[in-house]
Amino acid sequence: MKIVKIVMFALIVVVLAAVPLYHLFFRLPLPKYSGALDLEGLTAPVTVHTDEYGIPHIYAENEGDLFLAQGYVTARERMFQMDLARLAGRGELSTVMGEVTLEKDRFLRTIGFYRRAREIMTTMPPRTARAIADYTRGVNAYIQSADHLPREYFFLRSKPRAWTSEDSVAIALLMSYSLTRSKKVDLVLHRIGQVAGPEVLEAIIPGYPDFAPTLTGKPPVNFAPGLQGAFLADAVSLPGTGDDFMPNFEIPASNWMIFSGSRTESGKALFAGSPDLEPTLPALFFIMHLQGGEYDVMGGALPGCPGIGPLGYNGHIAWSAVNGRGDELDFFVEKMNPDNPDQYLTEEGYRNFSKISEVIKVKNGDGFREEPLEVRITRHGPVISQIMPLAPENCTMQWAALDIEKAWDLHGLLAMNRAANFNEFRQALEHVKAMNLNLGYADKNGNIGWQFTASPPVRKKGNGSLPAPGWTGEYDWTGFVPYEDLPFDYNPEKGYTASFNNDPGNVPYHLTNYYLFERAIRFEDIMRDLGDEKVNQKRLMGFQTDTISVVAQRWRPCILAACEESVESGRYSELFKKWDCSINTGSNAATLFNAFYYKMMENTLKDEIGEELWTQELAQPYLYYIPDLLMTKIVHQPDHNFYDDQSTPDVREDRNAIIIKSLNQAWEILETILGDDPGQWQWGRVHKMRFNHPLGSKLPMLNLKPIPTQGSHHTINSGFWDWDSAHPFRMKSGGVIRMAVDFSNGDQATIVSPPGQSGHYLSPYYANQAHLWADGRQLPMHYYDGQKLAQTLVLNPAPH
Repeated sequence: MKIVKIVMFALIVVVLAAVPLYHLFFRLPLPKYSGALDLEGLTAPVTVHTDEYGIPHIYAENEGDLFLAQGYVTARERMFQMDLARLAGRGELSTVMGEVTLEKDRFLRTIGFYRRAREIMTTMPPRTARAIADYTRGVNAYIQSADHLPREYFFLRSKPRAWTSEDSVAIALLMSYSLTRSKKVDLVLHRIGQVAGPEVLEAIIPGYPDFAPTLTGKPPVNFAPGLQGAFLADAVSLPGTGDDFMPNFEIPASNWMIFSGSRTESGKALFAGSPDLEPTLPALFFIMHLQGGEYDVMGGALPGCPGIGPLGYNGHIAWSAVNGRGDELDFFVEKMNPDNPDQYLTEEGYRNFSKISEVIKVKNGDGFREEPLEVRITRHGPVISQIMPLAPENCTMQWAALDIEKAWDLHGLLAMNRAANFNEFRQALEHVKAMNLNLGYADKNGNIGWQFTASPPVRKKGNGSLPAPGWTGEYDWTGFVPYEDLPFDYNPEKGYTASFNNDPGNVPYHLTNYYLFERAIRFEDIMRDLGDEKVNQKRLMGFQTDTISVVAQRWRPCILAACEESVESGRYSELFKKWDCSINTGSNAATLFNAFYYKMMENTLKDEIGEELWTQELAQPYLYYIPDLLMTKIVHQPDHNFYDDQSTPDVREDRNAIIIKSLNQAWEILETILGDDPGQWQWGRVHKMRFNHPLGSKLPMLNLKPIPTQGSHHTINSGFWDWDSAHPFRMKSGGVIRMAVDFSNGDQATIVSPPGQSGHYLSPYYANQAHLWADGRQLPMHYYDGQKLAQTLVLNPAPH
């Protein structure tokens, strides 16, 4: 009994000690927010005030110290996140992750993000090069001085290597690539053409509808988005290596809404921005305020890059980005020399491939093994057939960011941080040549406007929607659209402007096939209902969280009409008759409609293109707009051929038949996952944002519990979801950084970026913005009173 008592006592001690030890282990890396620290490289003291949400306000005497402090402060909260982005930019994920990321590194090395970053840094203007170098010194100061690194390094048995300026540029290039729509769409459309034929492809290939709103209000100019010399070569069968492993900066359904003083209660400009992104943990952006030298700017910084990124406010102007969705990337199918595999054909004869030999280090236990990689490059770009699913054989990729001169995007963004008027804003953005953006603008003098960025190619022939023959030279690029010819607008007559990734309406040349339009229609409805009423900040923030679906409004009458023809469909009518088409968390009709619309698109298209292309491609959130556009085109054509099910040759189905079929299937699905009582089918039960850590599959405690969220693909309060069999309707992206500014009262400016500021598990700032964001709320920016915040840390120059 004495031994048993001793054992029991020991077990109790272990259990009691486990919890505090667990907390101690994870809390050791947490930074201090008050007091003083010595920091190598500073020339003068820097003060960092931190608010109750972990947002730092950095005050420095000069720009060098400002960016050094920014690098240090960011790294101490986000080092592991930054390191993953750095490893992706270098194509060195496998040095930490091992075999699981080998295919990813092959992709990243083949495209050559880090090779391109080295080229860009050799010509970077001196002021920006110094800013990047100072930021780099700050990151390295953290790496060298941290007593306890983020806990992820403990589990991976790794540690961060020294940061370089090229790492920051490579991360910006990764963002640019993520913003390029055609990197996935072109190959999917090409495969659809192979499987379904040119007639189906012609109907599916996207183009901007004539009825959809444009930014300028002018009708869209259509450039026949059809085949235009399509070349349907044989595809290479590959495993799904893809590129979705990269830090995901994709902005699928962003918006900004801006009002001049003529439309506001205060007589000053009102601004709201919401770049919509796939959720990350920690948040993709790091909110911070930077004051020093000519900078006094606050907004969302991209961890790993100096300054404030695509959403910010500097007291003079405010800006926010949406994806410009321009087509800056083309695929070419090359012809090989049958007598010499090292050559490819051009209109002038055969040329030799340029070749680059790379070595990928792959973690293998306590050591590394080396994996050789030969990158072959043509005049169009690298050969990507073996690294991109659906690519034809001998396919190369030409991307503007690899070709343009002076791709100084960080230089342009930093200049925008300092801009005080629209001319300076536009002059800054002239240097943003790789990132495909449309940036909305407002200033303290009441001016509003917007500007597209990037480098759309000028093509000899075609519009780049499909892979083209590379050996003829017919489809080659001859240059890029000059910056002065890119779309912009300033002080529109109507007194407001808003973008929802829609067509600018003032472009006399082909820019892209990939604009969105549904949310723009909803905003125009809001403005029509508003009439001559003035807008204030509260109302504008309400616009940001609007959940009315114009797609539901479009299809609801069709559903009710179809139900009238079917005596067994009364249960559907009862749900939809009283529904206002709002996709909110408490709505059961919203749940049924979203399930129905997914099945409606599937039942209309899958028999034409096949199970694989539907499930793996067109059904995915990033391509969802393509089937939605087709459904919009044929909604009022009840006998259209697409409604006829090819698998039932003895029966010709029409729209109403497919509606009833889709409703029946949706109902069965919801009964399976939510039970037999439709009264319990609230949207919030299935539509949830999941903030998952990169290591969350192995360390699930690092993930957050799913959070019920509003919206869908088609609402201004965007909530893109996917049809995952394990978690149907799981939210994939939304407005995960938002900002609102009333220029009549900058003290009331607000911002939010879930889930939180810190990347350290158990930090009080790890997830304290998640529910605030889900509820449609924002937090004060403290732009003008940041120095009054209680938590104050002084960074002093290290003594020598």
